[in-house]
Amino acid sequence: MNIVKIVFLCLLAVLLYALMRQLRPEFAPLVALAGVGVILVQLIGVLLNVSSTVENLISLAGLEKENVEILTKALAVCVITQFAADVCYDNSFSSAAAAVELAGRVGAITLAMPMIKAAAEIAIGLINA
Repeated sequence: MNIVKIVFLCLLAVLLYALMRQLRPEFAPLVALAGVGVILVQLIGVLLNVSSTVENLISLAGLEKENVEILTKALAVCVITQFAADVCYDNSFSSAAAAVELAGRVGAITLAMPMIKAAAEIAIGLINA
């Protein structure tokens, strides 16, 4: 990953955001979102490499792929939720940010339900044994 490239993109986005906030405040949030979008696109290649490395580690460790997929999806929900909430907070829309955070928590718990059920079954089996 070329961190220098990402740093320059961040600085450019900040400068454009500051300029738009002075000239056309209604477009400043759009500039911020566009800047973040460009930076995230730059990170896609890195994320794909990380994903393949994690898959290799999972196969080496002998972990159940289903559980790792659940955890990965829950992590993605958390990251996306945090990003959306931060955008809402940055635009002084804290009520929407709170709703997004709650939705993310519910989504993560919903995704984890199969693992919670399996853990409860194991606990009940141990108690009854």
